[in-house]
Amino acid sequence: MVIRHVVMWKLYDFAGVTGNKATMDALQKCIAAMRTEVPGLLRIDMGVDKSRTPDSADLVLFSEFASWAELDAYQGHPLHDEFRKLLGPLRSERRLGDYEI
Repeated sequence: MVIRHVVMWKLYDFAGVTGNKATMDALQKCIAAMRTEVPGLLRIDMGVDKSRTPDSADLVLFSEFASWAELDAYQGHPLHDEFRKLLGPLRSERRLGDYEI
C-alpha cells in the first residue's frame, strides 16, 4: 500500500510568485530537502500549472508515503512547517486529497 497526498493551491498573484525566482527556489529547496529528510516519504514534486484555465490550480504538490502514520508524521515535520510558512501567505485557496493506491 502507498498513500498518495496531493495538494493544489490558487495564489493571490500567480505571475508575481511564479516569476519570482527567489521564492520558487526557496520552495523547491524545501521540496528537495524533504526528499532525503522526511522518513517514509517515497516521492515528492511540485509543479506550476501551464494550462491557466479558470478551473486550474496554480501550484500542485504530489507526494507518496509508505503509510498513513508516515503521512501524519510529515504533517508536523520541521521541513513541512518551513514549506507552509513560505507558501501560506502567498495562497488564496488550498485543496488536498489523500488516498491509498
